[in-house]
Order: sequence, then structure tokens, then C-alpha cells
Amino acid sequence: MAAAEYSKARQALSVTADERSLVDAVSSTAAPPSGDGEGQAPHAASFFERFALGGIRVDRVQPGLVDCSFTVPSRLTDRSGCLAAGAVVSLVDEVGSAASIADGRPLKVSTDMSVSFASLAGARPGDLLRITARALGHKGAYSGTHVLISNAATGEVVAEGRHSLFGKMKVVSSPTPTSKL
Repeated sequence: MAAAEYSKARQALSVTADERSLVDAVSSTAAPPSGDGEGQAPHAASFFERFALGGIRVDRVQPGLVDCSFTVPSRLTDRSGCLAAGAVVSLVDEVGSAASIADGRPLKVSTDMSVSFASLAGARPGDLLRITARALGHKGAYSGTHVLISNAATGEVVAEGRHSLFGKMKVVSSPTPTSKL
């Protein structure tokens, strides 16, 4: 890579002191662990999950359906002031997984996602978004979900995603050591 190209790439990936301070201000305390009720190990939210999903509100859950609202925070916008594509992918992943779980399926891992960014400009800081995820079906260990993200005020579709998940994650716990005293 030429020195000029390297410099441009490095500059594009650099983070300003203000951006660093915003991230540093986010609490990194772990959420309380919660299991899925099917023998799964407790899961504590990661820093990234709390950062990306902080402020999401679950409005309705029924078998195979999760409906949420989310006010776009400035921390999840790109340099143009629109909801960042990576934030959208995180929402598709997390809310899509929740729809599969709401359909009575155990926790699974993501194997494939396809996201269409219809209009990221329709999601700016302070905009209220509707996020609706539906389980499309299950075949063996595979599950599929569909996630629609739209601006609640205008109805404009911001993004649409399809999400594939696989397998029942089996957690094998190690035996607890016993005291020989």
C-alpha cells in the first residue's frame, strides 16, 4: 500500500478525543446474568451489546414476534449524522434472535444475515424507530427471522434484514471441585 493510501486509511479509522470520551463515558458494568430457562448458562451482556442496545424498549412479545421502539442515540450515528450501518446490523442480529427465542426456540448462534439499508437518512438522533422481528420458520436446527426497521413518525423503511440462526447451544459445565477437608 502506498504511503498516501495508508495515511488516508489511517485517518478514516482514527477516533477523535471527543469520540473517545463519549465511549469512555458509557458504563461498562455487566448486566445481571440471565439464563434462557433451558439449561443454558447465564449470559451477561457485553460492553458492545449495552452500547448498541442501550435505550431499546420491548413493546410487545408474542410467539414468533418481537416489537420494539428505539430512539436513535447520537452515539450510534455515522459521520453524516445518520444511524450507522453497523448499528442497524446489531439491531437485526439481536432483535431477530429474540424473535426466534419468542417462538419457543432455544438460544442459537447467527449463521447468516442479509440487510438492506433502504434509507439510513430516515434515522437521525432523536428519531423514534419501530423494530419488528418475526420468526419465519424453523427446520431442524435452523431458524429464520425477518426484521423491519422503520421511522415511527414517517413510516419510512430505514432497513430490512433476514437473519438465519443454527443449533441448540449445549453448555457443558465442568464438575465443581469438592473440598477434601
